[in-house]
Amino acid sequence: MARKPVLTGGKRDEIITKAGMLFFENGYEGTSVRMIMDQVGGEIGMFYHYFKSKEELFDQVVEAFFRNYEEKFSDLIRGCASPEELVNVLLPVYEKSMQEFGKLRGNMHWTIQYAMNARTVAAFLPVVAETLEKWGIKSEVPREILAGQLVYGISGTIHSKAFMAMEEARKKEALLSFLRRTLAE
Repeated sequence: MARKPVLTGGKRDEIITKAGMLFFENGYEGTSVRMIMDQVGGEIGMFYHYFKSKEELFDQVVEAFFRNYEEKFSDLIRGCASPEELVNVLLPVYEKSMQEFGKLRGNMHWTIQYAMNARTVAAFLPVVAETLEKWGIKSEVPREILAGQLVYGISGTIHSKAFMAMEEARKKEALLSFLRRTLAE
């Protein structure tokens, strides 16, 4: 007998919320379906009514976490007319987001931090490629690869201890220098 499609809301959302807390604390491998369902107060059969696998649930947890985050950053990136404007607009928003993320990170397993960073970077690749086109950037390097170089380079820079220790003005200079060198022909 085929499974009925499950709409959003109710127990399904509760499972996603509780699973998110457990994944953050224990990591993906350290969280079992039984642990999740104990938190929700349900049986394993209920889990499989809503989700095909733990992996599918994890994907839903990550999607729920990033939905608003990605939209906010993507809109900011699309609205920038130049690399200078990008740095001036993005850096304060990034700093605030890192403070908010820091509150979550206290109990967050390293595997989840890694997965979230990878998910964030992957989400920005298309919008950065789109922005490069809007800026009229010409390069022998395909736009998607150039976008990847920028996103992964910026990510590596802003997550480094040396960058975090810099004063605001030096952070802007460092990012602008990187952008200018990467985008120069």
